[in-house]
Amino acid sequence: MSATTSRIPSGWVFAAVVIVITGSLNLIWGISALSNKEFFRESALLFEALQTWGIVYLIIGSFQLVVAGLIYTGHGLGAGLGMLGAFFAILVNFLSIGAYPVWSCILIAINFLVIFQLATNWE
Repeated sequence: MSATTSRIPSGWVFAAVVIVITGSLNLIWGISALSNKEFFRESALLFEALQTWGIVYLIIGSFQLVVAGLIYTGHGLGAGLGMLGAFFAILVNFLSIGAYPVWSCILIAINFLVIFQLATNWE
């Protein structure tokens, strides 16, 4: 019996793990925005509807978790969708930076790391 070797680039595995982390953090942000509004400065948002932002973060976080599974299985479409999802997460974090600046800046940096890992380890 021969052992099968994985053809998934190591950078993709790292990116999948980081996408799981960012997707989970986006889900936490969305749930927090919907359930406990006192942690956010709603008046500092571009659009002053924290509930809308919470739903957007839930959608992005769920999308990122699904994409992480695609990347981890080595599906080629997963890498492209991972970069697209990280881009949209950066965009949404940038637009909602007024509500929770530190959290948004951390997620922007982590999502940039995801794009970098997927782009540089493309095979």
